[in-house]
Amino acid sequence: MTENNLIQNSQNFCKSAEEIITKTGVVEVFSKLGKVEKIGSLRLKLMYRRDIDLFVISDSIEKNKAHQITKELIDKDIFQTIGTADYQNYPAYDMPLGFFWELIIPHEDKNWKFDVWYLKPDESYAHLVRDSINKFEPLLAADPKKAEIILKIKEAYFDGVKYKDNIKSFDIYTAVLENGVKSVEDFEAKGI
Repeated sequence: MTENNLIQNSQNFCKSAEEIITKTGVVEVFSKLGKVEKIGSLRLKLMYRRDIDLFVISDSIEKNKAHQITKELIDKDIFQTIGTADYQNYPAYDMPLGFFWELIIPHEDKNWKFDVWYLKPDESYAHLVRDSINKFEPLLAADPKKAEIILKIKEAYFDGVKYKDNIKSFDIYTAVLENGVKSVEDFEAKGI
């Protein structure tokens, strides 16, 4: 895809993501647990995949409330798939301590996925993501051309669902915005 097409595609994805958020009412539903925050590619306006990431931040993480929200999501009958995981009571290696939902909804003949984390504000993953976004946003604003580089790397590493070689969006943002990576070739050469 050309640079202009990548930027336009990202803008279209962001617009669709906002429409889906409104249509599903997820912010209103999850607000019953805590403060809902858009994170990830939607927040940074660098979407390449149909993936919407949200945090629900609360001083207390309660299993019964998480179950009530899951039931409410099921009763709304909007999502094709509703998956949940309890990492608060059943911690797992390299997973935040909290509850997780994966919600899938068809939109314009394509499946869109929500990844929603219900976490305490002092949880280490919540800190990492929020601090990174606060660092990345001004760096992108200062040099908007870096958005094109990020989207080109995402395109090069996209395998149809995720990014190949266990690359995460965070790795791409860090490489371009903090480490001065200027191209896909540069990203590969530096062995990120």
